[in-house]
Amino acid sequence: MPRLPGGEVTLLGLTQLIGWGTTFYIPAVLAHVMAADVGWSLPQVFGAFSWSLLVAGLVSRRIGRAIDHHGARFVMSLGSIGIGIGLLMLAGAQHWAMLFAAWTVLGVATRAAQYDSAFAAIAAILGSGARRAISMITLWGGLASTVFWPVGHALGESLGWRWTIVIYALLNLLVCLPLHLALPRTRNAPASPQQTPAQPQPAASATGVGTPKSDTGRIDERGRERAMLVFALVLAGYSFVFSALSAHLIVLLEGLGLAAAVAVGLSSIKGIAQVAARFLEMIGQRWLGPIAIGVIALASLAASMVMLILMPPDPLLLALATIVYGAANGLTTIVRGAVPLALFGHAGFGGTLGKIAAPGLITAAIAPLAIAAIIDLGGARMALELLTLIALAGLAGMIWLARTGLASR
Repeated sequence: MPRLPGGEVTLLGLTQLIGWGTTFYIPAVLAHVMAADVGWSLPQVFGAFSWSLLVAGLVSRRIGRAIDHHGARFVMSLGSIGIGIGLLMLAGAQHWAMLFAAWTVLGVATRAAQYDSAFAAIAAILGSGARRAISMITLWGGLASTVFWPVGHALGESLGWRWTIVIYALLNLLVCLPLHLALPRTRNAPASPQQTPAQPQPAASATGVGTPKSDTGRIDERGRERAMLVFALVLAGYSFVFSALSAHLIVLLEGLGLAAAVAVGLSSIKGIAQVAARFLEMIGQRWLGPIAIGVIALASLAASMVMLILMPPDPLLLALATIVYGAANGLTTIVRGAVPLALFGHAGFGGTLGKIAAPGLITAAIAPLAIAAIIDLGGARMALELLTLIALAGLAGMIWLARTGLASR
């Protein structure tokens, strides 16, 4: 397997830890304080955050193409600058319009600086051998809540929410930006209908911008668009379930009959299961390919939903369901980078990820509000039944992709 020069995995991993921790986890720690201080309602604070996810989905394809044309180093550096600006806007916001403006900037900037861009950067360096590096980057990102929930809470208590977000902005400008600028000037070779796996591209151009050998993956051009659509829908379904449970898991567990303190305790163990599953995936890479991991991940997600519905409200049994759900989430983060690399190759990888990621970012923005409405309408069980159907549909799509990938070998 090719080796990464200069420790790019560590550099990118650290930027993912900081990037996710200082943006995605802000509402969980600071939303109530922000609302109480300025006079915003909680729906306004969380609505602005959901808006940023929608914005990220709308710009996803453009950013993916920009990565292929200009390189991840350039796009991720701009993303770090954008995150810094967006956080400074958020720290100074006095009106709900500025709140939404700040999260609009953050929606574009986080899409440019986080996982999908990091995966494209690694693919540009390692080509089809990027799977292990992708897994290692997700390990760093998986620690974001573990680090920044307590850090954010402590800073908010001692300095207030505005200065906490200013510090977050400085971390992105003074740590993440230099690390992104330190990446090599690589870019992914453009995808082309005329390319085949047997047609190589130059390893480096005269300008010093490297391009890896062209690789269009397992699936031929005829089946490529359909397979991309199916995988995008699989990830969109997963994102809907994940986003809904991130917002409502405690409420749903209480709706199944658990006491509030027990529900909070069970919800907290999913992070441990998430990181543990990523470690096990790295160990098992010798025996299981990324598509097999994809089937396992989606099967685990569906199984966890079925367990939540069918199991009696016993804390130990529901803890098992929560652990399975956490493991599914940990694996699916890897799957979203590793499976497209296996199926579609690293040619035009930034654009591929941009196309695939867009529906999932949009469903992630919609899910918390949609499931809240369903809980009000029909209760926790109805909401869990809908999430179970979505998870089962995702599993069916992943099995279809696995069969298509095997048939195309």
